[in-house]
Amino acid sequence: MHSSALYVQIYEKILAAIRNGEYAENAPLPSERYLCDKYHVSRSTIRQAMQLLKESDVVYTVQGNGTFIKPQVYTQPLTQFYSFADTLKNSGVLIQNTIVGYEQVTADTSLARNAECAPGATFHQIVRLRSAKEYPLMLETTYLPCARFAELDLDALSKGSLYDFLRKNYNFHADSIRETLRPVMPRPEEKSLLQMPPNSPCILLERFSYEGDLLIEYTKSIVRGDKYIFHVDLRQK
Repeated sequence: MHSSALYVQIYEKILAAIRNGEYAENAPLPSERYLCDKYHVSRSTIRQAMQLLKESDVVYTVQGNGTFIKPQVYTQPLTQFYSFADTLKNSGVLIQNTIVGYEQVTADTSLARNAECAPGATFHQIVRLRSAKEYPLMLETTYLPCARFAELDLDALSKGSLYDFLRKNYNFHADSIRETLRPVMPRPEEKSLLQMPPNSPCILLERFSYEGDLLIEYTKSIVRGDKYIFHVDLRQK
């Protein structure tokens, strides 16, 4: 067997182990010595396989710390109405929702400004952790006016789409949506829920959904910066 064929085989075995979750995202790959012993090959063969993994954009190297598994990144187009769940589903990835908090809140000055209402209005506040496979992607806090949505089925919201629930139960259809994005560092509780690697930034995505001229949904999402790319195509007319 040629050495080139051997290192390609080792590359494919390590790649399969990564895809199967044997090595977690952002976790270090085992040492060259460990891999040599595991696959019964020379160090030069492991190094060739590692180079192929780097060229395939599967791993990354931190000088002085080793080689790490590169996280899978999802791309979200922003040129039309979208749902995170639908976008991932179309790519063969199912998103899971975990409700980590719910309460009815009275709008303070900050919420009233963001929700474009008078202070004192009552809102449903739903906090959902949204994950793909076993990896948390975003922590999403949604505010819905109680005057428009009297009751919410939290069990249904943990199993399906928020917009599907609102359409079916309240005939809600967003006529227009405005979004803002900016980089932020996650707070300790957000970092813990999102299982963030050290020193990784997030994206704060704020969504404002309107029925006619009336703001009917305000959502702020803390999105993992190492897991998401937001994509826009601009064309000059």
